[in-house]
This record gives sequence, structure tokens and C-alpha cells, in this order.
Amino acid sequence: MLKKNLNQTETGKKMFIKIYELAKTEGHEHTRKFAKEVLEVFEKYNINGHIEWKE
Repeated sequence: MLKKNLNQTETGKKMFIKIYELAKTEGHEHTRKFAKEVLEVFEKYNINGHIEWKE
């Protein structure tokens, strides 16, 4: 059960990285800020630290 949930958090982090990058290139500042805040929570709690995200 735990492994299944960890796979879901990996998928979520990857999804928010893609949303962040797309919003950055498209100029959607509100969406970019939202995705950034979510990704900062992943970083704060070291969730899926092996998946790198850079602003």
C-alpha cells in the first residue's frame, strides 16, 4: 500500500513540474505561482527528493 501511494506522489510532483514549466513558457503567472507553491511543499518535506526541480 505504501509503495502505491509513493508512486502517486512521484506522479504528482512530475505533473506539477510540467505545469510549472508550461505556465512559465506561456506566461500564465497565476498558474506558475500555484505550481511553485505546491513544489515548494514537496521540497520542504523532502518528498520524492530524487526528482529534481529547478526554478
